[in-house]
Amino acid sequence: MKRFLMISLATTCLIGLLIGYVIYYFFFSMGNLPKGDLVKKLDSPDKSYTINLYLVNGGATTDFSIRGELINNKSASSKNIYWAYHESRSELSWVNDHTVIINGHELNVKKDKYDWRRTSRR
Repeated sequence: MKRFLMISLATTCLIGLLIGYVIYYFFFSMGNLPKGDLVKKLDSPDKSYTINLYLVNGGATTDFSIRGELINNKSASSKNIYWAYHESRSELSWVNDHTVIINGHELNVKKDKYDWRRTSRR
């Protein structure tokens, strides 16, 4: 009986973790964002990084979004650092080699990300 309870508990925990991961991956991860159409591209002052901004058309039922992709030109790796819903404009400028301003949001490309889903609603 004890063995059955332990196996049931372990199975329930495993299923719960799996469901939690799937929900995170599809609804909260910045690695699974829609691609969009490239609208702006700008290199950092020292050419170490490139920011690509994409306009994502959500179709008839959702508004436009802007996705910002950071490319590390030394390692050729990329990651999403900006995701904003209800935006169609794309203002982009570098403050210095590691700080960028995207549509009024200042980000340190080494550590910061902006994701509208994680900001407080006003």
